[in-house]
Amino acid sequence: MDFSYRVEKKDGWDCVYISGKINEDSESQLIDMGQHLEKKVIINFSGIKMVNSCGVRAWISFIREAQKSREIQFEECTPEIVSQVNMIPNFLGSAKIKSVYAEYGCEHCGHSAWRIFERGKDLPENSGSISVSDFNCEKCGQKMEMEEIEDEFFGFLQAG
Repeated sequence: MDFSYRVEKKDGWDCVYISGKINEDSESQLIDMGQHLEKKVIINFSGIKMVNSCGVRAWISFIREAQKSREIQFEECTPEIVSQVNMIPNFLGSAKIKSVYAEYGCEHCGHSAWRIFERGKDLPENSGSISVSDFNCEKCGQKMEMEEIEDEFFGFLQAG
């Protein structure tokens, strides 16, 4: 699936839903997307399946330009996006993260599920206060474990 986006207006914000792959073929769509955005932008990453190194370069170029005249927030960041933010600080730019998905697995039955963490609700405020509540498997009821090391996964919180 190639990169695509759609923009919806909501409460004075441009809500941008992006999907597919951020790769070497995404640059022209990112440029186009940037030309259609107002001053307040929420980027929803729930549909992103993959980001490669060429896509990272295209994204950083987009975010550098977009943040110059806009307030930007990221929401529903997939573990793939969280990984990029943690490895490449410029991936986030000056944007603030509203919510992230973390993947959990059940050692008892093998079921996996994503759990969303939202700022102001259950997303830790900073990396020093990481204490996530237990999450029980919807299949067998046993406690599920986060697939990533919590301190590393929430590393982006150190940046603010």
